[in-house]
Amino acid sequence: MKITAIDSAVLRIPNRKPIALDFPHHSLVVAHVRTDEGLTGLGYTLAFGGGGAESIQTYLDTRLAPLLMGQDPTLVERLWERMYRADRGIKRQGVAAYALSALDIALWDIVGKAAGLPLYKLWGGVTDRVAAYGSGGWPSYSLGDLIGEAQAYVARGWKTWTWSGTRSRCWRTTWPPARRSPAASTSRWPPARTTTRASSSVTSSSEAPPAT
Repeated sequence: MKITAIDSAVLRIPNRKPIALDFPHHSLVVAHVRTDEGLTGLGYTLAFGGGGAESIQTYLDTRLAPLLMGQDPTLVERLWERMYRADRGIKRQGVAAYALSALDIALWDIVGKAAGLPLYKLWGGVTDRVAAYGSGGWPSYSLGDLIGEAQAYVARGWKTWTWSGTRSRCWRTTWPPARRSPAASTSRWPPARTTTRASSSVTSSSEAPPAT
């Protein structure tokens, strides 16, 4: 099996309120990998808030896609190394990493289809579930937005919520004590509780974080 074509597109995804108060939309850079045997793979990467999506697409199309043409898509690790080591000048981060991720996902999509198995089984099937968490609490939220979002996550049974707000008192009265994760907030907690300050991209939980 050989790769014969790679198409890409930028999709604009509108957000609902309250997150739309800070981020009216996100963008997905989507990669569609085609093969000579008819199997296709679909991969994507998220440009949070939409920023940089066109740059990611351009890098994917001009720098990474040509490296995959004519290659066997089932040799995912080999192709990952090929893409990762192609451009050392930009340190393989940022735009390059986002673009590589979309193609990597598309290649694994082809592998799963070729094997006739979902990837979790192909990778050993240690579990059929992955822990997930809620996210939000952005600076433009009103107090009502913040409380409403937290209550919605609780109602859905979510055990962890990461947020970027500064209203710790509101959070402590809304989120069940057994489910609280202090390091998930960007605000500093009272010294009597903890002196740790963490970024909103980090969550502390008794459960494993979701796979990315």
